[in-house]
Amino acid sequence: MAHPHLKVPLDGFAAVIHRTKNRLVSIPTDVQRSLGLTRRPDNHIVLASIRDHARGRWNHHYFKLTQDNEFAIPSDIVHLKPGQKVDVRIHRVIPDLPAANTVAAPRGAGLLSSLAKRPRPGWRRDGAERLDDYLRADL
Repeated sequence: MAHPHLKVPLDGFAAVIHRTKNRLVSIPTDVQRSLGLTRRPDNHIVLASIRDHARGRWNHHYFKLTQDNEFAIPSDIVHLKPGQKVDVRIHRVIPDLPAANTVAAPRGAGLLSSLAKRPRPGWRRDGAERLDDYLRADL
């Protein structure tokens, strides 16, 4: 087992690969409800396992859901063809958030400025005014 979270799926279903929608698989409405998936433009990412119906090796992939809660079978799974029945297990649902909503960590000069503003216990409080006195005291 590659990852421990692949042991127990959140939900599973059997579906038919769309013939006319470029190998898309639709998540059934009852599974959508149990996972809390809704129709939205920037939909979630799911970790799912997929295989030929009732036989074969499970292929584990991350899929980006379309607005209608469908996902495309990747091109590296060549043995699954349009119109074929497949088994799907969904292991994780990951919200897809734009990078603009994340907090940017300070970098460069901003990082140095933020570090300089932090209180430093035991550090000199008079700054560089008496630097020569400190250096002479060490000699």
